[in-house]
Amino acid sequence: MANKRTRNRKKFNYNVNLRKKWRKMKKQPTVLCEQMKHNWDPKKTTKQNMHDMGLSYDPNEAVPIPKTKEVMKPKNLKDEEEMDVDNIRSRQTKKKKLDPTKLHVVQELEDLSKLPTNPSRTFRLSAPVVQYCVYMLDKYGDDYKAMARDKKNYYQDTPKQIRQKINIFKGIPAHYNEYLKSKESGKVENMETEALTT
Repeated sequence: MANKRTRNRKKFNYNVNLRKKWRKMKKQPTVLCEQMKHNWDPKKTTKQNMHDMGLSYDPNEAVPIPKTKEVMKPKNLKDEEEMDVDNIRSRQTKKKKLDPTKLHVVQELEDLSKLPTNPSRTFRLSAPVVQYCVYMLDKYGDDYKAMARDKKNYYQDTPKQIRQKINIFKGIPAHYNEYLKSKESGKVENMETEALTT
């Protein structure tokens, strides 16, 4: 019987191109954020680039979680203030890093996050789901329990599931506005047939 060490020994894989594998590991990450992409220096590491832009590479270093020993130890307020000052000084002396040079990136990202987002849905529902929602709304209004007992509830959706589908339908302006217009003009049946054809 073979020795356990020789059995589990790592064998060389001839099917892997090590040069290609090394290049792939060495390759810089693809940056999707436009503000970061313009200021990215390919000669620096990811950590150095993030530091230059004033961003945190490791959130645990940026905002450390205090240990329970540190939290429980001080008894007086003066001691606590002294410890906080000492901790800050000791952290600063441990790692002397240069100040970030590209702080405008952080400002651009903050401005971008403050812009209002468009809450309207961009996707569309499938034609059978639209037809189902139109049929249920016309026949029952807001009575979801009756909708659940309807014979066209083929998938045996519960009242909550039907309510969720109808809320999604109402949240998509392309579908719901068309439904309201057709309801005003009395052409709901036409909308159902159009939903089937599209």
